[in-house]
Amino acid sequence: MNETVNSVIQEISELDDMYQGNSDHYFHVGQSALDCIRSAMHLAGKDNLHIKKILDFPCGYGRVLRVMKATFPDSEFTACDLERDGVDFCNKIFGATPVYSDKNIEDVKFQDTYDLIWVGSLFTHLAKDQWPRFIKFFKQQLNSGGILIFTTQGRYSASLLRSGESAYGLETEDKIKSLLDNYDNEGFGYSSYFHSDDYGISLSSPSYVIKLLEQEDDLRLLMCLEQGWDSHQDVIACIKD
Repeated sequence: MNETVNSVIQEISELDDMYQGNSDHYFHVGQSALDCIRSAMHLAGKDNLHIKKILDFPCGYGRVLRVMKATFPDSEFTACDLERDGVDFCNKIFGATPVYSDKNIEDVKFQDTYDLIWVGSLFTHLAKDQWPRFIKFFKQQLNSGGILIFTTQGRYSASLLRSGESAYGLETEDKIKSLLDNYDNEGFGYSSYFHSDDYGISLSSPSYVIKLLEQEDDLRLLMCLEQGWDSHQDVIACIKD
């Protein structure tokens, strides 16, 4: 285990549904995110001195934030999520500036702009029409030279759905079939959860994501790493010119 983990704050909220009783895996996921962040920084020619302000969105209860906090002790952090208890926990335990998110992303306001934004498993839940909005939103929060890192679900996640190893919370075979059919035909598929029309599961091929980023002239692709996060989700990193 990377030595960084030894200095990570160990307290886990009892409300954190990302913690399933396996501490080793929980902290490994945070370390895996850090490995991706370090790779993107290396490709961008950045070191810790360049990373003064960091945004974790969605922060949850700090599964990744705690590892970043230990790695960038001199940086200032902002924690943002729809889950207000999670934001409050990140403020209390990790000292992050709290910002509550909103279902209308344009209504979320930050006091700072950032040198690094980590977006773990947000795009994985968004329908196609939401992606350009969120990419533009995160780009607006970046300083010049800032790094945006976000995760997606691609070929590996599609294979889990096909095999039946995971349904990703989708309730019916029809939803899974529709998701996979669209993914196979267009490089992007989405099915909503039963309880929500605007929140569900998305699959996106690397080529689809890259084509979307090519529409943003001031975002330059740094990295596209399949199964980069916890050997599961794909990791996309780009830098703002």
